[in-house]
Amino acid sequence: MKIRVAAVAVSAAAISTLLLNAGPASAHPYDGKDPYRSGCAASKVYTGKSASLKNEIGDVLGTVRLYYSRRCGTNWGEVRVSKNATGHINVFTSKKSRSFVYRAGNGGHHWGDMVYAPSGVCAQAQGSVTVGIGRVNKGSGTTGKACD
Repeated sequence: MKIRVAAVAVSAAAISTLLLNAGPASAHPYDGKDPYRSGCAASKVYTGKSASLKNEIGDVLGTVRLYYSRRCGTNWGEVRVSKNATGHINVFTSKKSRSFVYRAGNGGHHWGDMVYAPSGVCAQAQGSVTVGIGRVNKGSGTTGKACD
């Protein structure tokens, strides 16, 4: 009986050590990766969720759209803004998020990094834009949730 108790204690300690070294359960190899470089964008589907990037007086400075990769089970956001604009693209679920900073160029089409959100996990994208100096030249917007 004492031997069995000691074996259980060692097993629990070994399991505890393995779990501590394994890293967070929410980490996935696609988290934080570029959807186009990874090949995930080849199976992209527009989720139907988008938002205008509006400034404080309601002027539209761009749009953000949420995409999903059927092959990779990931989501990311893409913005369309002025080619001179800068900003951020965020994609998030209830448990994790990824943020990407974009700079002027690329014809105003930018995309953020992916977050793994397989079928049934809801995701949203948020974008911000700056096209000059002053508050009226800054805007943001957040898409609705998509639960592909």
